[in-house]
Formats: sequence, C-alpha cells, structure tokens
Amino acid sequence: MMRRHASRRAWIWLFRFQRAEFYRDLADMFRRNEAMISFFEGEIRISGRTRQRARAAALRGMLATYQLGGHAGQLSHLLDGVVPRGDAMMLTGVDRADDKAAALSALAVAVEKQSAMRAVVLAHSVLPLLMLPLCYVLISVLSDVILTIDRSTPIYVKEELWRGTNGWARDVAQASEAYGPFLMALFVGVIAAALASLPRWRGPLRLVVEGWPVYGLYRDFQSGMLFTAMAMLLSNGGTLRGSLEDIAQRSSLWMRWHLSRVLRALDENPTSTLEAFGRGILSPYMLARATTLQRTAANFSDVLVELGTREGDRVLEGVRRAALAANVALVGLLLLLCTFMGLATLTVPGKFSSLMEPATLMELKQSHEADALRRPR
Repeated sequence: MMRRHASRRAWIWLFRFQRAEFYRDLADMFRRNEAMISFFEGEIRISGRTRQRARAAALRGMLATYQLGGHAGQLSHLLDGVVPRGDAMMLTGVDRADDKAAALSALAVAVEKQSAMRAVVLAHSVLPLLMLPLCYVLISVLSDVILTIDRSTPIYVKEELWRGTNGWARDVAQASEAYGPFLMALFVGVIAAALASLPRWRGPLRLVVEGWPVYGLYRDFQSGMLFTAMAMLLSNGGTLRGSLEDIAQRSSLWMRWHLSRVLRALDENPTSTLEAFGRGILSPYMLARATTLQRTAANFSDVLVELGTREGDRVLEGVRRAALAANVALVGLLLLLCTFMGLATLTVPGKFSSLMEPATLMELKQSHEADALRRPR
C-alpha cells in the first residue's frame, strides 16, 4: 500500500509539468459542453493507450474526487492535491468565471509563464553550483604552490617576499590549508541559510536586502507569480482586496507579510494603490512599469491584469535580469578569488627568484642579522 501511494505521488509530481496542456484540454471540454465524468473516463482510456502514466494517475484521482460528490463541480476542489498550491487561487478564479473555457486557457498561459520564470532561475543556478567545487579544488592546488614556496624560503627572505598582495595570497593559502573544508562547508551553509530564509524571513531588515542579488531574484520571481494569480482573479470578477486576501491565505510567510503590508497601506489610504504596492514587493523596474501603465488605466486592478497577462514578457525579462545579476555576483566572487590566487602563483615565484639571487640574498641575510642584534634580549 505504501509503495502504491509513493508511486502515485511520483506520477502526480510528473503530471504537474504537463498541467498547462491539461488545462487547455479542460477548456475544450467546456467549449464542447461535454459532461465532466465522460471527459475523465474518456481521457483515462486514451492515457492508457498512449502510455501517459502520469496523466492517467492524475485523472484517476480527479475522477475519484468527482464521484465522491460534495464540491465535485468545482475545479479547485477536483484538482486539490493534484496541481501545485500556487494554482489553487487561480482555479478559484476559474470557478467564479462565467466563461470557464476562456479562463482555463488564460490559466494555461499563466502556468507556462510561471514555468518559464522557473526555468530561467534554474538555468542561472547551474553555473554557480558547478563552479563552487571546481573553484575549491583550483584554490587548493594554487594554495599548495604558494605554501610550498613559503616552506622553502629562508626566514630572512620571507618578510620581503610576502609584502603587499603576495602576503594576502599567502594568508588565503594558509586559510585554505588550515580551514579549507570548514570554509567550504561554511560557504555552502550560508548559501543554504539564505535560500531557506527566502520564503520565511520578514521584518525591516529584510527590506534592506531585497535588492541584493539572491533576494532580489526571489522578489522578482514571486512578484511575477503574484501578477499571474492576480490577473486570473481580477479578470474573473474578483476585487483587488479580496484577491489579495485570497492569495495571502495560500502564500509563503514572506508573501503573506508583504501582502499584509499592502493591505494595511490600503486601509490607511485606499486611493494610493501604487504606493501600497511600492513598499517592497515590486522591483524598481516593475514599479516604474506599473507607474507608466497607471497613467492610462481606469484603475490599478487593470494595471495588475496588464502586468499578469500582456506584460508577461516584460516580467519574464525582469526575472531574467535579476537571475543574471545573482549569477554574476556569485560566479564573479568565485572567479575573482581564483584569478587572484592564479596571479599570485605567477608573481610569487618571480619575486622569489629575484630575492634568491646571491647578492640580494646576502644583503637580506645581513639586514636580518643586524635587526636581530638590535632587538632587546
């Protein structure tokens, strides 16, 4: 039984990547005025013949829910547990819509836009994940070169050899040798803690870091998801406040906190909608775009619908820029450290060779001995 349940959950998870196509099939069902039970039974048979096991598992779950009765006619109820929680509020909008076929088609487009945003984020996450172990190995090798030179350098030459940036390179090499695994684990831990804090951390300090690469990327991604959900709810008869409250109920702690700030601002000044949304949930770019759209919009709900539908490419481009900034920041930091250590492995041997010239070596030795005699015993 447990194995069967785990297998079903795995197929449901795979189905979620195909759900935009399923929403379009549902839209066609409503256009043809086909009975829902007939649709489920027919699609299950087709899925069996075409070996679409993920789709078949999802359809069986929906059919079982439909046959239980209750709220069976509500798509949000039928698809509960089958599609991600992020779709739940948009499906509520579909349930409220008079033209369910058009609403489902819009939902399919919204899901595809969200998938595109996720793909952008994942694509820009691959390079830092690959670079981290490679940079760690490279820095370890370069550090070994520098420390080998340090161990073979006479004591009276070391002070001259390790001046300036060469000394910084030796400090990095010594830290790498002594604490390399710990620093690597610390770096990974900091990244993991930052990622874990994204949907949870709230408060005034969070507003300070919202523009930082990783946090800015998360804000822009979540704002894009918010726009698509708001567009679905508002275009199907929802009110601005009601839509915000509905989304907040099923959002992360971070999104709920931001939406509560928006709602409080609307309570204080119901006419300053743009200012309410400009309190941190929108990037400066998207805030500027919303300001532009508001000049010709009848109300701010129209602006949100525009951002969540026809402005989807601009929202995606904003997420892409934020992802690129985060990528450049993380990869650039790693490359900067590797480049610095690589240059040090060129400058240190050159400086070492010049200092080991007989005349220079003798001069340094005499200076060292003279300094030793002058030191109080």
